[in-house]
Amino acid sequence: MSIGAVPLLEVEGLVQRFAARGGHRLAVDGVSFTVQPGETLAIVGESGSGKSTVARIVLRLLDPNAGRVVLDGDDITRVKGRALRRVRPRMQIVFQDPYSSLDPRMTVQATVAEPLRVAGRRGEVGVRVREVLDLVGLGPELADRYPHELSGGQRQRVGIARALVLSPELLVLDEPVSALDSSVQAQILNLLVDLQRRLGLTYLFISHDLAVVRHVADRVAVMHLGRIVETAPTEALFAAPAHPYTQALLSASPEPDPELERQRRRIVLRGDVLDATEVTSGCRFRSRCWKATEECATTDPALIVLGGGEPSPARHQAACFHPS
Repeated sequence: MSIGAVPLLEVEGLVQRFAARGGHRLAVDGVSFTVQPGETLAIVGESGSGKSTVARIVLRLLDPNAGRVVLDGDDITRVKGRALRRVRPRMQIVFQDPYSSLDPRMTVQATVAEPLRVAGRRGEVGVRVREVLDLVGLGPELADRYPHELSGGQRQRVGIARALVLSPELLVLDEPVSALDSSVQAQILNLLVDLQRRLGLTYLFISHDLAVVRHVADRVAVMHLGRIVETAPTEALFAAPAHPYTQALLSASPEPDPELERQRRRIVLRGDVLDATEVTSGCRFRSRCWKATEECATTDPALIVLGGGEPSPARHQAACFHPS
């Protein structure tokens, strides 16, 4: 992956509103980012931060109220019908729950073959299904089994095989290991890293688990109440988180080293989460932030490059008036 390469995915100024009692809720508010070919960009945040909504917009499962999604130079934000069907094979998704995302009435063979049949490529089914099952580490003896006859890890491998069968350029991974046991999580993460290396895949990785993100991501974008509040190369973000929200997330993430776990300082957030239907100005984290000032209540902080200079994917940026 080269940061200087032309982005495979460009997201510009996404806005997504949903109807809510008394008005509307801004689920996504001005989100922009790029993903380079062969890169893994992780979007992290608490439940309700808007990260999965962004993923659905990128996949063209939702039409945004504003903004653009550009795939390899092509604006796909408003494409429909036949043009959208041509885009679909280039982007695929791996879902969170490997059981509910599989049809219990379909065998492994039928599940993985389904995208080929929908795309009118029935002649490729036999060879291609065998190829992708082998890629994800599933033997041919499993092809005739049903989801209930598989372990959780095997079911997720089937989901990955189904996503790969059309040879996509971009995989959206929506919490792909959160429903699995810890030991199985490591196996699936290692598989995803290996597949990316072998196939040149690009990943948009949605997660709330920072330990998982650190294992797989090249860069991280932290979302809070519909906005990106910090973005940086992974190791830079973990070494020196700048936004108070990021610092709080990291402090709540378990440390595998028992000695470090005992020594580290936890940040306990106090105050209530602001109601996104009522916020009209100011920083949306201010009600829980220990650094909040009057400026934070009246002015929206923009993403700025820490240390000065021009924004770029390789630079550490934070939307905060008092970054650490």
